[in-house]
Amino acid sequence: MQDDPKFEGVDNIKEHVEDWKELSPSKMKVERLGGLSNELWKVSSLDKNITPKTVIYRKFGSGAAICDRKRENYVLKGLAKSKIAPKFYGGTEEYRVEKFMEADELTPDDAGDAKLRKRIARLVADLHNMEFEKIEKVPLIKQILEEGEFVQSFKEKAKKDVYLPIEQKFVKEISTLVSEEERSFLKDLLPKGQDSIVFSHNDLHSQNFMILKKSKKMNLIDYEYSNYNVRGVDIANFFTEAMFEYDTAEHPHYNVDETKFPNDQVLLEFIKYYLFFRKFGKEELDLVHIYEKESHVDDYIREKHDLKTFEKEVNEVLKEVKVARLYTHYFWCLWGILKSHEEDIEFDYVHYAYKRYELYQKIKKELTQNQDNQETQDTQDTANP
Repeated sequence: MQDDPKFEGVDNIKEHVEDWKELSPSKMKVERLGGLSNELWKVSSLDKNITPKTVIYRKFGSGAAICDRKRENYVLKGLAKSKIAPKFYGGTEEYRVEKFMEADELTPDDAGDAKLRKRIARLVADLHNMEFEKIEKVPLIKQILEEGEFVQSFKEKAKKDVYLPIEQKFVKEISTLVSEEERSFLKDLLPKGQDSIVFSHNDLHSQNFMILKKSKKMNLIDYEYSNYNVRGVDIANFFTEAMFEYDTAEHPHYNVDETKFPNDQVLLEFIKYYLFFRKFGKEELDLVHIYEKESHVDDYIREKHDLKTFEKEVNEVLKEVKVARLYTHYFWCLWGILKSHEEDIEFDYVHYAYKRYELYQKIKKELTQNQDNQETQDTQDTANP
């Protein structure tokens, strides 16, 4: 059986997968897969009469301040029932067993495909419509900004004597993000309406979208960070991640191209379809016409809703997405420091965290200038009615 001597999941798989209970380890084929945060194995039955033929065994890595494994397993059960995520067989806080799906993952460049974006918008809308009674509806970013375990763990990590001189400089600058002043600034930007709080993935990027080879349906995987959050975070994160290329050969083992972040027209189109599916996704819809003909969506909204009101909602979400770009850089910046010097991985987490910090500061400057310009315009309009 053992293609990988580190694999110790045989008994755990047999415990959770009914048809595998009597399967001999000699009848299992084990293949190690990639993964930075967790260890993943593809385990296949060599007995053709056994179903499922293949499962994924995931052994969780460290990250208690970031991930709640009990919550993650609870979420996966619900998402699997709704066919948003692969079938979940069982697991604990140490591991999980799930169905292996023959699928192709999307790439960052797929964010530029208009038709695929509509399908992605539909799946994100379905996810955001999910309800999980056992999870408190407090946005994840608010929990972080209230100086919860995530921020406390960052502060402890930043004090450790593990950083090179240039890294110490980076960490010192990044540490300003957890000041009371900065956290208050970000809390003030949180949207006030309850409609903005949805169940979110919180790590939405192209490689977490899978196109199943047989059915051609789209699935969403990897729910380590899933929790309630403001809706703009998932949308902002998806398009932000399209700028990044990971696992590059040369240091720091990632590249970033800011020109790949879409313009407002693309964002508005995505949000339009996202809101459309959130409102009407449970109805009988002609998906072919919806994906191919934009006027079909407008006609449907006119019939079922009010187009002007809908367009106003789209613009409100756009504003939230632009603010949420700050939140996504904030989270992954601190995350990079938490992951740094923890594992024997070439990826330069400190360099990555500092790049996120620079992007955060750039977007903050743009938002502040736009806000100042708007306030000036409002003052002029009041003075000259």
